Amino acid sequence: MKLEQLFRIGVEAGIAADPRGKKRIEKELKKYQDKKKKLEKEELKFFDEERTWNPFSDSRIIAGTGKEDVKRLMVGIDIETAEMLLADRLNQRGDKIDGFFMHHPEGRALADLEKIMPMQIDVLACSGVPVNQAEGYMRPRMEKIWRAIHPDNLFRHERAAQLLGFVAFNIHTPADNLVYQFITKTICEKEFDSLGEIVSALHEIPEYEQYAKKGNPVIIANGSRDGRPGKVVASEFTGGTNGPEEFMELQANAGVGTILTMHTTDKSLEAAKKHHVNLIQCSHIASDTIGVNLMLDIMSRKEKNLSVVEASGFIRVKRR
Repeated sequence: MKLEQLFRIGVEAGIAADPRGKKRIEKELKKYQDKKKKLEKEELKFFDEERTWNPFSDSRIIAGTGKEDVKRLMVGIDIETAEMLLADRLNQRGDKIDGFFMHHPEGRALADLEKIMPMQIDVLACSGVPVNQAEGYMRPRMEKIWRAIHPDNLFRHERAAQLLGFVAFNIHTPADNLVYQFITKTICEKEFDSLGEIVSALHEIPEYEQYAKKGNPVIIANGSRDGRPGKVVASEFTGGTNGPEEFMELQANAGVGTILTMHTTDKSLEAAKKHHVNLIQCSHIASDTIGVNLMLDIMSRKEKNLSVVEASGFIRVKRR
């Protein structure tokens, strides 16, 4: 299969699992397409054509034209120059690797990370938070993330892939959408009498189980094992990165009792304690691994010959 075909399968799967819904995404894409028509010639130089069909600013092909054939990929949560040199060494030993499927964004996908964050407003809306309230806190947080990323050396790893002759793409929010839906159905939509029961149920999921055995279990960041969970949501699984700490109060006011999250900032933890919101911190890399596994299951149904080399925290678990 061509690289571009494989990547588009990932985008389409992300759209199908997106909490915003397909109609809203189509509306956003149409707005961006219409924006192009209004730009002056000088502005068109900087127009991101990919955003006319790919709604995920933090996911894209970062090395290669898209026309390359791919059969065997090194798959990892974070793939940087070290992993690329490892792949080159493995190729020298006869393990043919065509390129990289990375989860966390690099290059332009990292530069545009904050542009995906408004979808968190829709995620919170699923929990009963009014969109106008969530919007009020989102813009300052987006600007903070953009300022934090802007001075980074954003393109060194994509250049390493190019120099070594590899193709590379990352799929971030589409995979996070898949794990968001998976955790919502597996945990949030079921009834539990205590936080401890939720932790036990999470540890029955193979990726969490394997990471727990390695010393990186699911933990209760706020609350107690025998505490009652109330309404459980997975509101911090997708949307680019963590939202502002004020989201804790908004969710508490909307009746949320327990939030499943991949990572907890100190300020968010303080806000959770203040508003008596339970926090269960699911192992970050294990959570990302679930999303990538679900994505690979979809891709493998389309490309039967696709094979992977597990790297950088990724553990392959196949599901039907």
